[in-house]
Amino acid sequence: MGYSHYWKIHKEIPLQSFKKIQSAAIAFAELSDTHLAISLNTHPLHLSLSLNGVVGHETFYLTPQAVEFDFCKTAMKPYDEVVVATLNYAGTFDFFEWWSDGYKEDHQKGINLTKRFCQGHEANYTCVGRENGFEQGYRGGA
Repeated sequence: MGYSHYWKIHKEIPLQSFKKIQSAAIAFAELSDTHLAISLNTHPLHLSLSLNGVVGHETFYLTPQAVEFDFCKTAMKPYDEVVVATLNYAGTFDFFEWWSDGYKEDHQKGINLTKRFCQGHEANYTCVGRENGFEQGYRGGA
């Protein structure tokens, strides 16, 4: 059993919103002490974001396309805090939802990065995970 994060994108993420997510991910990486690789594609037809710790870590890969289910197994490795912060930020948009094998306390470092990025503005915890009935993972639905 691994420690993973899961997400659903209800409708294609608008260009400017996806660029905000990309910018936030860069900021989270800069705020973190974690060594990781970050890659962005900013061409409007090929937008993407990828985060990876070091060799042997699974890549977190996000595009703006609508998707019913995607995931990344971070195994609680150090780059997890940047992945959680990015998911948490993306979760502030109504088209994005995420859940996890972890609990809120497992996500605390990522939540802290989100709070630092928001600089005093409310940084809500957006995970719809275990605390909200997803104990066994995503239960589907539109």
